[in-house]
Amino acid sequence: METDMVDCMRRSMGLDLRPVLIVIFAVFFFIVPNCEAQYRGDHIAGFFGLASGTQAPPGFYVGNLLYVYPTDTIKDSNGNGISLPGSLTMTADVILANIVTSYKLFGANVGGSIAFPFIKNRIQFDSLDVNSSFAYSDMFAGVTLGWHRKRADITAGYNLYIPTGSFSPGATNNTGLGMWANELMLGSTVYLDSKRTWNAAANFALEFNTDKSGTNIRPGDLGTIEGGLARTFYKKTSGPIPIVMNLGVAGYAQFKVTGDSGSDIPLPLQGLKDHVFALGPEFNMFLPGPRLSFVVRYEPEFGARVRTQGQTVLFSVVWVAKSFAKHQP
Repeated sequence: METDMVDCMRRSMGLDLRPVLIVIFAVFFFIVPNCEAQYRGDHIAGFFGLASGTQAPPGFYVGNLLYVYPTDTIKDSNGNGISLPGSLTMTADVILANIVTSYKLFGANVGGSIAFPFIKNRIQFDSLDVNSSFAYSDMFAGVTLGWHRKRADITAGYNLYIPTGSFSPGATNNTGLGMWANELMLGSTVYLDSKRTWNAAANFALEFNTDKSGTNIRPGDLGTIEGGLARTFYKKTSGPIPIVMNLGVAGYAQFKVTGDSGSDIPLPLQGLKDHVFALGPEFNMFLPGPRLSFVVRYEPEFGARVRTQGQTVLFSVVWVAKSFAKHQP
């Protein structure tokens, strides 16, 4: 981390500051706003969109999610771009398995999920100096509760992020973050008319991180809000279940609730908090014949502070391997 900070200052000043200790400390206080480093959490914003507060009907689901995040911009605490060379594209391919049971707890359906992610160029903190090939990353597993009311759905859940990806302090080819994380989630989808053709949804997740392996660095607690506003269209089929299509605007906000901490972080950088926003279109569709759901989402980011600012592109397909509902699709 100290080497990264020196390199950052050298690029900003065009000087080698290491020989003179007193100059290093002086430059820290004046140059830090242009070289702030914020460590990333496990929750990658943009994985949830329209109807993010709704649990799927009882069944067993298998899917694949492709996430692409190109960026060439890092913003400082004032929203100004930091002049750094290069660009990168973080790409994730995630295999998902999800089950929603008919078992009730507190009146809610109980569900569980597990994800097996493969990531290229995993962003560790605010640096474009990342270069890793596709490899296994940090997996996660979770449990959910889902309530369904006439005009609203409610979900609550817990996720555990497991450091199964490779991690070495200071390396630029890490595929994992080198830490455990616990995450609590609460969301709701509200139907704005009696025919349930308009809906607004939001899901809030709060992530608590441990120290990164081999370091005294603890990324701050991370908050993520994801959701959107959608119009639903139904098309009748020969069977009991129609084709369902949703078109709307999806977005997210991600922000540090507490600052990064630890003795391996330079003192002027401790306690800083980043944030970013994104907004863009989403289209999703369920085809009852092949029992497939498709999602396409594009969310350009804006308003970033102390972090990268890029574009989120997501494609996913989910197959209903087994339905536990009364009417089989």
